[in-house]
Amino acid sequence: MNDLEKLEASLEATNAAIEATKHATVVNRKMSHDRHENGHFTKALTELTDMQTGLTNMITRYNAVGR
Repeated sequence: MNDLEKLEASLEATNAAIEATKHATVVNRKMSHDRHENGHFTKALTELTDMQTGLTNMITRYNAVGR
């Protein structure tokens, strides 16, 4: 497995984590009957989105430069 494949696998895992966190947010909000999302889920989504952006940029750079 080369570096590009590792980056793509990490991006796929991050995308799955984002979807799972979004689902958990909705379920938690419905179960607790809150009007707003829990701040912990919001923070986790922010960090995962930042990670997703970084990985996407690294893949773009790897494809353009080759390292």
